[in-house]
Amino acid sequence: MRILLDENIPQRVLWWLIGEGHEVVTAREAGLTGRSDQFLYAYAERHNYVLVTLDLDFSDPSRFPLSFPRIVLRPGVIDPELMHEILRDVFGQGYPLWGELYVVQPEGIARYSEEL
Repeated sequence: MRILLDENIPQRVLWWLIGEGHEVVTAREAGLTGRSDQFLYAYAERHNYVLVTLDLDFSDPSRFPLSFPRIVLRPGVIDPELMHEILRDVFGQGYPLWGELYVVQPEGIARYSEEL
């Protein structure tokens, strides 16, 4: 899976995802630090990345279409070990990811798509 980690995701999550065989780039590596959400969205879409972020703005489908694949980690999901567990679950369950939005909270994963 091609994954773009927003600048607010800890390095430990990066190394875990790489170890799991994912192609991962960080916002910093891509020169996106401090850029607008719209710019980050356009970059991820252009390069076919699934965005993983703590930025709640990305959970708003009126700003970012559901066709844009992303995983938004809500407040309470900031511990790197918890992120690791949750992302392992999302990727391991075989969710399609493309064309879907996943909002992850400590109590579970909410999945949104144009089909649901």
